[in-house]
Amino acid sequence: MMIQSLDFKSLLFMSALLAFSFSVLLLATRARIATLHGLMHWVGANLFIGSAVLIFISETLSLATRALCGGLSIVIGLSLYFIALSNFEEYRQGRKLIKKPLIVVFMINVLLAIFLKNQYHLIIFNTAICVVLSAMSAILLLKSHQRSQRSIEQIITGISFATFASFTAYRLYILTLDKINPIHYLTQWPYNEITFLICMLTLLIINFAFIAMVNVKIAAELTHAAGHDWLTGIMNRRRFEESFAVSQASSVRYGYTQSMLLLDLDNFKDINDQYGHLFGDKVIKTFAHLVKEAVREVDILGRYGGEEFCIVMPDTNEADALILAERIRSQYETTSVWLGSKRISCTVSIGVCDSSKIGNDFKSLFEAADQSLYAAKKAGKNAVVAHSNLLLS
Repeated sequence: MMIQSLDFKSLLFMSALLAFSFSVLLLATRARIATLHGLMHWVGANLFIGSAVLIFISETLSLATRALCGGLSIVIGLSLYFIALSNFEEYRQGRKLIKKPLIVVFMINVLLAIFLKNQYHLIIFNTAICVVLSAMSAILLLKSHQRSQRSIEQIITGISFATFASFTAYRLYILTLDKINPIHYLTQWPYNEITFLICMLTLLIINFAFIAMVNVKIAAELTHAAGHDWLTGIMNRRRFEESFAVSQASSVRYGYTQSMLLLDLDNFKDINDQYGHLFGDKVIKTFAHLVKEAVREVDILGRYGGEEFCIVMPDTNEADALILAERIRSQYETTSVWLGSKRISCTVSIGVCDSSKIGNDFKSLFEAADQSLYAAKKAGKNAVVAHSNLLLS
């Protein structure tokens, strides 16, 4: 059952060109957004897969050469797909997992092709490796290792890799039916061209789906960048106030108290003037990291000004908020920021209030926290002041 009317080799040649075209598109994307990981490995994978297709359909090369070079190319290509996905998904063990086995695969190929001259076992071995590699990529995308939900683009890519693995495994089964002349048996198999073409089309779908994954990630990063501070990675003022509005609505609906902490680094202008703005940035980043580690997941943290930070704690009264404020103050007091070999200690002043007596709206809470912060500065800095204490005085 041949599909000669579609010109099988021409279709494969076009699929190789499409793979190269996808590489150009990804290179252009990588040139503009350097923070995306795995794109260069994916480009390399497409180049190897495309080269493998061209090798397979070349009539000028001997069968032995096509079996070795084509088989190795597609194995390397699928390995690079897995590494690319590992980097893209931030699965750090992916590259280590495949690096040494890939060297072993290369050595076995050389042994079978050059020293043993056993084409049958060479083709069987490489086909089996292709099944394993594509299955690994499918598992990586479809399992949940960091995020509980997979995007539709990841699911489509994962299913496509699983489809490729299934058809390749079926072709492997057909190869094992005739150990004397497996290549002749495979080429005379009525569905040889169809299954091979389906595998190539599946790889094209994989590329389409991966490009969609890249676009989703770019959109997510742009959304994150619009609402987060570039230096510290925490919410900027606009996103913080938007998040507060959501917390406020919940507070009003369920009738719980929420607290606000306003934090300001002490003598920050002097630090900038004495040590420079780059060191000032380091001080802010150090403090932001400390606070991120200290707050709960439900708390809202934002950089409200240059050296001013704000925390909203849902379902928390002032007494409990004071515990967090004091922990942050004491930890930061003992945290050293290094300028070369010079150890520099910094401090922070914090104002604390809750909504039980002053209201749930942002303006009232912020003014109360600001008054408390002013009192902490006036008291000598490196202090925590509660708004309830100001009401008593």
